[in-house]
Amino acid sequence: MLYNYIKIALRNLSVNRLYTFLNITGLAVGLAAGILVLLWTMDEFRYNRYHANLSNIYYCLQNQTQGGVTYTFEAMPGPLAQALRDEMPEIKRVARASWSGKHLLQAGEHSYYERGFFAEPDFLNIFTHPAIKGDAIAALRDPNAVVLTERTAHKLFGNEDPIGKIVRHDNTRDLRVAAVVADVPAQSSTRFNVLLPFHIFEKNNENWIRNWGSNSLPIWVELTPGADVSALNRKLENFIHGKNPDAVAHAWVYPWERWRLYGKFEEGKQAGGRITQVWLLGTIGLFVLLIACINFMNLATARSERRAREVGVRKVMGAHRRLLIGQFLSEAMLMALIGLVLAIVLARLALPGFNRFFDKNLVLDWSNWPLWSGVLLLGLLTGLVAGSYPAFFLSAFQPVRVLKNVVFSGRNSGLFRKALVTFQFAISIFLIISTIIISRQISHVAQRPLGYEQENIIHIPARGDMNLNYETLKQELLQIPGVTDVTAASNDLITCGSNTSGVGWAGKTEEQDFLISLAWVRADWVKTTGTRLIEGRDFDVTQPSDRFSCLLNETAVRQMGLKSPVVGTTLTHDTTMTVVGVVADFIYNNPTAKPAPMVIMGGAPEDMSSFFVRFENRERWPQTLAQIEKVARKINPAYPFEFRFVQEDYQKSFDEIRSIGKLGRVFGGLAIFISALGLFGLSSFVAERRRKEIGVRKVLGASVPRIWLHLSSEFMRPVLIAFVVVTPLAAWLMEKLLSTLEYRIQLSWWMFAVGGLTAFLIAVLTVTFQSIRAALVNPARALKSE
Repeated sequence: MLYNYIKIALRNLSVNRLYTFLNITGLAVGLAAGILVLLWTMDEFRYNRYHANLSNIYYCLQNQTQGGVTYTFEAMPGPLAQALRDEMPEIKRVARASWSGKHLLQAGEHSYYERGFFAEPDFLNIFTHPAIKGDAIAALRDPNAVVLTERTAHKLFGNEDPIGKIVRHDNTRDLRVAAVVADVPAQSSTRFNVLLPFHIFEKNNENWIRNWGSNSLPIWVELTPGADVSALNRKLENFIHGKNPDAVAHAWVYPWERWRLYGKFEEGKQAGGRITQVWLLGTIGLFVLLIACINFMNLATARSERRAREVGVRKVMGAHRRLLIGQFLSEAMLMALIGLVLAIVLARLALPGFNRFFDKNLVLDWSNWPLWSGVLLLGLLTGLVAGSYPAFFLSAFQPVRVLKNVVFSGRNSGLFRKALVTFQFAISIFLIISTIIISRQISHVAQRPLGYEQENIIHIPARGDMNLNYETLKQELLQIPGVTDVTAASNDLITCGSNTSGVGWAGKTEEQDFLISLAWVRADWVKTTGTRLIEGRDFDVTQPSDRFSCLLNETAVRQMGLKSPVVGTTLTHDTTMTVVGVVADFIYNNPTAKPAPMVIMGGAPEDMSSFFVRFENRERWPQTLAQIEKVARKINPAYPFEFRFVQEDYQKSFDEIRSIGKLGRVFGGLAIFISALGLFGLSSFVAERRRKEIGVRKVLGASVPRIWLHLSSEFMRPVLIAFVVVTPLAAWLMEKLLSTLEYRIQLSWWMFAVGGLTAFLIAVLTVTFQSIRAALVNPARALKSE
């Protein structure tokens, strides 16, 4: 019987080629979108799953309430680790680490910057990073050892055995390769190519790493099996305060397995995270696939007249309804499976671009049986969903009515089909409107006045002794034709990771206990960065007192409640500082948020991690860059030269939201494409069914435009209804999304009008071909009796 089903299904598919092409194409595109979404979603849910002790791994966090707002931080005080080991029996292991960064590794002629961090030995007991050679845990106990990943070891030493070989680290120390671990999986939140003993980091930062008031390190813990996490968090609530009465930090632990997807916190409580993207992308992919299924239903029911006699004859010959349902479902499943094969090809072709969108490295791995099980299940479910309604609808025809030629789709089925078309275009219009609004928001933020001059300024990371040779470097750079200004700072212009509530000033109240960003800079910072002075002056190398001076941004002045003139105001933070100037607010950290209050202080050379060089905008700028590199290499010959354009760095901060916008455009386009395929098929069947009616109208004098309008109006109504229905929903959801942003666009009527008009025009163009084709047929041919 199954063979018979397949044989008849293949016959029907070959006879009705247009119907087959439209259905398989729609299903293939929808399934390809579904496969990509499935691949991306599985990758997200696989993050950190390779750790053997994942269920017992927790991340140390802290809540601080400042100015009535509770913030959640990952940075913890250094002494907390040993205190947890000594005083918390629920905790089996504790590991501190530095933040991830680039480390220069040299071996012979090979020299590379590799990402990594300093870590305590228990880091490798808590997390699963199996050693390929050597003892990695013992290596992290040895301040003269280093742990490399397999890829890094191969880069440095080729096929030679790396164990015992010497690696020069940051041109400051020689370390012995004591272990090689497996390359860190892509689905890891703690990625590295090199691990260094924490002893080195601790020795170089003794002045603050033992201070309970310095929140600077990530800390992970492994709990004993069966530990009561709630009870532990109650004990940790005031643990830091017990060690440091001035602390306002309240520590707690959070499951590491939830960190990737649920790592956003508001008012000290979990409030979403990357899981929002997972749901968003999953929902969009599901809707695109649903549109493809609706196409199948619509086209199948539109062809009901052609299949009616077949159903009638089969029933007269004794076929039961369940056999007919099986026949029609088998046709749907066959088309879905053919579409699935094409979808796999389409997904494979689209995967490189998809990976660029999301900065992923996804592959269609044939050995990944969970993936292929999911893909096969996706195809089967699609076939069932797409074929279920047509199967039950067609199998319900009554033989007597069929054979008398009085059966037709009927009013109810026609209404249902129009409802499905309306639903299709409602989804499409919603995706178009959302894409327009998100694109406008991205453009709005990207073109936001930054408060400093982005163009023609480069950022050079301070490597080695560059910061200690800053004055020499600055003077030589200023001798280069085209270089106008040079300065240095403790951070780049895009981010500022240091803040405190410990800044004091005359008249400060309890309500003004808010967080203030801190930055340390050198002379000519305002001039080089192009920030705008509102009051006072820039830092000046000729003023020795500027070591104890500071600048404020406008937000800091406003929130501190300082009155003009602000210059001369005294602030306290570890030492006493005098305000010498006020700069206009500039954008940092979050490009969609209002600038936070900032204190910019005169810093020592060792505080500087970034150099900034401004040059003239002229045709010879490549030569200017080459000369800048020559000077940097002369001052710091042991380190490869690095630089980044500040403007490019700022634009990279939009990569993630741009990816979402691009993906919206792609999936919106797919939804419209599939909907248009369905309309094309429906219009062709309707035109064929109404050919006699069209012939009569032409004989009675109807013009081609009038016939086109008459036929097209049947399909335009669902599009207009879809627009009317979906516009309020889209407005509500987009307003809710934009309300989470401080710097945002205002919704405008034209955004919705463009979305609806785009869908309407596509629908008109799709239907027009079949409508005009039907209208141009010779009426004599249409009315000819067979």
